[in-house]
Amino acid sequence: MNSVLNTIFKYLLKRNVTKFLNEKNIAGRNESFLRTKLRKLSTCNLGKKLGIEPHSTITDIPLTGYDFYQDFFINPREGDLLYPIKQYVRALTSGTMSKPKTFLLPRIAFKENIRKTGLSIFMISTHDGDRYTLEMGDVVYGNYPGGNFLAAFLANAFKSSQSRFFSLVPENSGEMTFQDKVDYFVQNHKSIDVAFMPVTTLIDDIRERVEEPVSLKGFLTYDVSSIPLKEEIKEFCQTYPSTFYGSTETLLLAIPSVEHHGGFFFDWRFVYPEFIHEEHAIDPNISTVDDPPDTLSLWDLEVGERYQLVATPFFNDSTRYLMPDILECISDGDNILSIQIPVFKYYSRSDKLLSLHNFTRINEEEMVQVLKNAGIPFLDFTVRKEMESAREYLSIYLELRGVMSEQEVYDSLNRELMEYDKDWRDLSNFMNYTPLRVNILPENTFKKYLESLEGQVRVSRMGMRDERFQQLLGYGETNTR
Repeated sequence: MNSVLNTIFKYLLKRNVTKFLNEKNIAGRNESFLRTKLRKLSTCNLGKKLGIEPHSTITDIPLTGYDFYQDFFINPREGDLLYPIKQYVRALTSGTMSKPKTFLLPRIAFKENIRKTGLSIFMISTHDGDRYTLEMGDVVYGNYPGGNFLAAFLANAFKSSQSRFFSLVPENSGEMTFQDKVDYFVQNHKSIDVAFMPVTTLIDDIRERVEEPVSLKGFLTYDVSSIPLKEEIKEFCQTYPSTFYGSTETLLLAIPSVEHHGGFFFDWRFVYPEFIHEEHAIDPNISTVDDPPDTLSLWDLEVGERYQLVATPFFNDSTRYLMPDILECISDGDNILSIQIPVFKYYSRSDKLLSLHNFTRINEEEMVQVLKNAGIPFLDFTVRKEMESAREYLSIYLELRGVMSEQEVYDSLNRELMEYDKDWRDLSNFMNYTPLRVNILPENTFKKYLESLEGQVRVSRMGMRDERFQQLLGYGETNTR
């Protein structure tokens, strides 16, 4: 009987969760959802402030940033937003100077997000190249923050809507510390089917404590280092990593690609995405941009080009929200899933490309790849641009998980940068200096730092904010070259 129920469950789940991939006239349906949202916005004060009328088109509306919404979110009045105020929850995300930003997010958005994008993320993350392996009763593990942070609200929505089908663990996650959740996975990994956590947690906290590889149907992460480390993840988890994309402002927007590991595609049922070419990227710390550069639709992009995302989720108040992220279009579809929807990978934050003397630019994924190619056994790192006199340096602060001298790290890293990056080589030769500094951090520095954070725990590896950087250094003195 259980086998019959599971077969029926998988059939119904696959039909309801994946059929949208091959629907006809995707672009038309996406536009229809957009028109519905704009009509609703035209009746509330937020929409009126944006100049939205019942028949407005998307290009009639300015681009927006958090500052535009701040007053609506902090001191809302009835009639300001898409839904009655009692239908919202207050969520937090990290802001500047350790002051969290406040967002009002509608409960219906969480419900629709989990029902659509969330379930598709879980289902597709278990595709082994031939079939979906998710089954009724599977155990889904998440290492995410509790309290008023986005992941906790999404987890609660998942529990309430899918508790009949899946088990979300740890059961009392909201009362556990980050390390408690790590310990839970180590102790219960044999019963876990799908896991969501940072790559660093998996590779450096968990792998060291588990004697043999774990067997997961799906491993989900938002960490861009999943791409250069995908073979290590596959060796340990028996599955390649699946990367998705979302934010507090927008909820979950994108679903993992199966063919392109580390890639994702936008869920046209939940968001209307627009794109600004990288060379015209806009500082996201704005209120509105009334005369923006031309935006491109999802169907007007070129493979190999990079773009800044402008997002209009259909169930949130955020409209033409200027995201701080640069995404690279890596394919025009996914052959395994038989879809012709552009596939992206996260490239960098629009302000997190580290540039030295305008010669060389490097992002997080490239830095992970360079460290890996150089054979440096790093646990984690953060990179900053520092100056001495008129010279700019790439200064890396890293913690090792193996034996390697400071000089060896310095020599190996510079040698690989010279090989990997022509612009690095040109800068070194033209200006006759080595633009590198290596700073070795004491054991457990990053572990203590992560344990101290609220919200979604992640190391900002490129251009960490000064207050966070000082907090990191506070867990030990560095040995600096």
